[in-house]
Amino acid sequence: MIDKFKEIFEGNKSAYGQLILTGETTDKGKAKGKAFIKRETIQDHLWQDHLDGKDPALGVIPINEQNMCRWGCVDVDEYIGLDHLSIMRQVKGFNFPLVTFRSKSGGAHLFLFTKEFITAGLMQSKLKAMSEALGFGGSEIFPKQTEILVERGDTGNFLNLPYHGGMRGLRYTFKAGGEAASLDEFYEIYEEWAQTKEQVEAIKVDKEKIQNNEAFKDGPPCLNKLAEDGFGEGSRNNALYNVAIYHKQAHPDNWEDKVMEDNNKHMSPPLGFQEVKALLASIGKRGYDKYRCKDQPICGVCNAAKCRTKKFGVGFEEEQMPELGQLTKINSNPTQYFLDIGGSRVELNKEQLHNPNLFSIEAMDKGGVVVPIPKPKDWREIYLKPLINTQQIIEPLESLNPTNQLENLLYDFTVHRAQARNKEDIMNKAAWTDEGFTYFRMEDFYAFAKRNNWEMDKIKTGNLIKQLDLFNDEVRMQIGKQTPRCIKIKAMVKHEIESTTLPYDEAPF
Repeated sequence: MIDKFKEIFEGNKSAYGQLILTGETTDKGKAKGKAFIKRETIQDHLWQDHLDGKDPALGVIPINEQNMCRWGCVDVDEYIGLDHLSIMRQVKGFNFPLVTFRSKSGGAHLFLFTKEFITAGLMQSKLKAMSEALGFGGSEIFPKQTEILVERGDTGNFLNLPYHGGMRGLRYTFKAGGEAASLDEFYEIYEEWAQTKEQVEAIKVDKEKIQNNEAFKDGPPCLNKLAEDGFGEGSRNNALYNVAIYHKQAHPDNWEDKVMEDNNKHMSPPLGFQEVKALLASIGKRGYDKYRCKDQPICGVCNAAKCRTKKFGVGFEEEQMPELGQLTKINSNPTQYFLDIGGSRVELNKEQLHNPNLFSIEAMDKGGVVVPIPKPKDWREIYLKPLINTQQIIEPLESLNPTNQLENLLYDFTVHRAQARNKEDIMNKAAWTDEGFTYFRMEDFYAFAKRNNWEMDKIKTGNLIKQLDLFNDEVRMQIGKQTPRCIKIKAMVKHEIESTTLPYDEAPF
C-alpha cells in the first residue's frame, strides 16, 4: 500500500517534518501547532503510520537536494465554510491540472503532480500563476524555495501529507461529484492528472482573468477578501471608508466616482447617497488618511505583513517590503536561520533577524534584495512576531549539536594539547590527569573554547558541562599557596587514529 504513496510524494530524502498540534485554532480556524524538521531518512514505518492515522502526521519537503521536485501545492488558507466543490469547478473552468484535497483544518490543498522531476523554479512559477488566476494569490506555495542552501544545513519547508488515517481521516481528495475518494481512487486520479515536464511548461494562464479576480488591484488583501465574501451590512461605513482610502491612492483623478461605483457593487445594501457624500467630504478635507485596520470588518481578515507588500497597502508612499517566506530555525551553536526574502534564500543569525537595519544589509548582501527599514516597533509587531510564531525548527546535524561540540572541545583541550606534567601546571592553563580523572580551571577551558568559535556564554557552558556524563564534580585544589576551583571530569582516552585538525592559536604554557 505504501509503495505507490511513497512514489507520488517523493521529496527531500535527508529530512522530514512533523507538526505537533496544540489543540488550539487561529481566528481563521486553522489548527495551531509547533513545526519540527528531523534530519533523518523517512523510514517505511513512518509512511505506514501516517496512513494508519498515528500522530504526528508525516510532512514531506517537496524540494530535494538537487532543487528538483515532482509535486507542488497551493495551500488555500480558508478554513471555515470553504466550498471544495466550487474550487474544483473553478479549476476545471481554467483547465488547470490541479487535484483538490481537503486539508487537516478544512482548508484546501491544490496539488500539481508530475511524472518526472522538474525544477523547483518551474513548479513554483506555474503554481503561483494558477493560484492568482483562481483568486488565491496570497496563498502559500510549496515548494516555498527554488533553491535550498544544502551546504549550510538548510532543508526547505515541509507540507503535511493527505490521507492521514486513510478514509478514517479528513485529508482526502474528491471524486468528480464531490464525494471523498479512497486511497485507491486517488491513485487513479493521480494517473489521470500527473503531468510531464513538457505539459507543465505548456500551462497557460489568462492574465485578464487574473485581473478580473482582484477587485482592488494591488490593494490590501482584506478588501479583496471582503469583495469576494461580502462586506456585510453592520460595518458598511467602515468598509467603504477603507475602500475610499484605496481609491484615493490608486485612482487620485477620479477616486470619488470609483467609491460610488464600489458602494453599489460591493455593499449589500449600498449606503445612501448622502451618507457616501459625507464620507467622501470628510476624507477630502483631511488630505491623506490612513486605513482603519483595527475596525470591523477589516480587522477580522487583516493580513498586515502581506498588506505591506502591496503597492496600495498600509505601506503606501513607503518603500514596499518584499514578500517574506516562512522562517526556518536550526538549533545549532550558533543558531542559524533561513528565510526567503523576495524570492531569495538568505541565511541569518539572531542579531540580523532581530535588528531591521542588519536585516536589510544582509538581505541586500546575500539575496540581492532591497528591504526598506521599518521602525523597530513595526519590525517586531508586523514582521518578526508572525515569522517566529510560524517558524519551522530543525534539529542540527549530530556534529553541530551543542553537546557534541562541547565534548569535542573538551577532548581537544584535555587530550590534544600538551598536558600538565603535575597539578601545578593547572595554573599555567593546562589540564592535569590523575587516576582516571582530569582537572582544569573553567576560565582556561572557556577561553580556549571561545578562541575556537564557541559562542555560548560562560554560565550556560558551565551548566552544559554539568549535564555531561563526563562530569564528576567541581573541587577546590591545593596548588602551592593557591586553592583554585577546578572542574573534575572522567579522563578522556586519546584516539588511536586521529583525523587532521587545525592547530590552535595558543600553546598551553
